[in-house]
Amino acid sequence: MWRRVLDRPAQTLAALLVGATVLSLSLLALLTWHDISRVQSIRDRVQHTTRIERLALRVEHSLLTHPEESEPVDPLLIRNLRSEVEELEGERRALDPRTQDRLARLRELLTTDRPVARPTLVAAVAQVNQIVDAETTAQQSLWSAIGKDARQERVLVLAALTVLFLAGAVGLIVVRRRIVQPLADLDGLLMRLADGDFLPVRTDGVDPVLRPLFENYNRLVTRLEELERAHREHAHDLENGIRAATEALLEQHSSLARAERLAAVGETTASLAHELRNPLAGILMSLGNLRREATNADIAERLDLVVAELERLTRLLNEALAAGRHTPEPARPLDLAHLVDELLALLRWRTPDHVSLVNAVPRSFSCTLPRDRIRQALLNLVMNSVTALGDRRGRVEVTARHDDGRLEIRVSDDGPGFPEAMLATGIRAFASSSPDGTGLGLAMVRRVAVDLGGQLVASNAEPAGAIVRLVVPCGDG
Repeated sequence: MWRRVLDRPAQTLAALLVGATVLSLSLLALLTWHDISRVQSIRDRVQHTTRIERLALRVEHSLLTHPEESEPVDPLLIRNLRSEVEELEGERRALDPRTQDRLARLRELLTTDRPVARPTLVAAVAQVNQIVDAETTAQQSLWSAIGKDARQERVLVLAALTVLFLAGAVGLIVVRRRIVQPLADLDGLLMRLADGDFLPVRTDGVDPVLRPLFENYNRLVTRLEELERAHREHAHDLENGIRAATEALLEQHSSLARAERLAAVGETTASLAHELRNPLAGILMSLGNLRREATNADIAERLDLVVAELERLTRLLNEALAAGRHTPEPARPLDLAHLVDELLALLRWRTPDHVSLVNAVPRSFSCTLPRDRIRQALLNLVMNSVTALGDRRGRVEVTARHDDGRLEIRVSDDGPGFPEAMLATGIRAFASSSPDGTGLGLAMVRRVAVDLGGQLVASNAEPAGAIVRLVVPCGDG
């Protein structure tokens, strides 16, 4: 709509300018054509007058060559002069209206059966001179009229050009006032709008032609302000939702970590129970032999009590071993890059701003692995790196490579690195260099690696930092 509003004055102005230009050019072309026609006519008249003057010269020359009054003029010369007079009379190009009659009288003087004498030539010369004088006077009058017309034409052309210039100047002023300046104002308003200024503009002093455009701008500003408010509210709600979901996930992670620690304790307990059950079986067998060989009733009764307690202890150990058994998670196709994306997105809500988390895992392969166990192992490794950085500004990077059926996942940081004592003794449960650590994180990751038929390798980077490599067999996804 606003384009049509702006197009109407522009089209009107353009039509006026084009009309004025066409009119001026047409007038100039008409005047030029008229001048060319008049110049051509004058040239023909001048040629006609020149021939009359040559005729006068020839008649005067004949007069000079026949000085005697009674001497006849050459008849051939008279015929030539009469023939030329007839041609001039037939052309009818004379400017003076009396020239035709004078040419006719001149022709009559030269048309006679008797030889032409000197008095006849004198009369012919006088007649020719009258014709030349009259034509010269007429030419001067015509040149004066042409000069006057040319001056008037110049004035007319200058007036037309002045009108055209004034029309163009007025058009430029109108275009600037009604189109250029309002569009410049609108550009400033749009710049304010880009900076988030949603304040409507007053339309009281706006030109009526452009008022719909500014009213549409105000409607646009109002709508954008509503959308911006809704966007902020939605972003706030979404942020709250993400924060709540992250807290829930981190709480689940804490619960899972506690479960992993308990599982590590259970594994230690199961291992201890397994180691104690065999000696207890030997002790029970020996006590059974002693009970059969005992003859003292008091000793036999005491042996029965000891055997009963040992059998109860064996049952407890068997129950502990049964409770430690679990069904392993099944392997399934795993997109490692996507898994690391999700994991780092979760941890960024818990990671300080001075620590950057980088996913450098290639997106060109996938493996068949237990997803949750790999995720939990990576979660422990990344959290260990973030904890090791502490208040330092640093970077934690996760990368991977797939080579010959094995997947190597590498978690590196530029923190202080592992203690040399830990690297010398290897990864052990309940051994931690951090005052707040339990020593179970790396142990649980190592258990995942061993359960999957792989290994966990820890080392330090140069000049600083730690590198942990989780290497496990990887089937094609």
